[in-house]
Amino acid sequence: MTAVAHAPLRLVTCRQGCPADSRRAHHDRLLRVDRDPDALLELVELAVTWHELDYSHETLVPPSEWSGFVERHDWERPDRAGAAFMLALDIVHRGAHRARPARSGPATMFDVVPG
Repeated sequence: MTAVAHAPLRLVTCRQGCPADSRRAHHDRLLRVDRDPDALLELVELAVTWHELDYSHETLVPPSEWSGFVERHDWERPDRAGAAFMLALDIVHRGAHRARPARSGPATMFDVVPG
């Protein structure tokens, strides 16, 4: 007698060091960024809100791991995946710049003129 276990089909694209923990679901959604517009939009939304919302209780692959994430996986469209994550990281870094607390005291020309 042969037993068959039904499981969702998952393409093996990981090369090494991928989470097998609670972040696995987010990991798998990120793997669709190069071919699924909804996954791409979700990545950009996460990047835009990373410094605005509290994600400490969420099981996400954080932006600090996105560069390595791109390198550790085989992509259907590597150019699109790389560009998507680079854009998302740029958005996160810009958000970090905006999220810095304002200095107290009078403003100087360096505070007013973006550089």
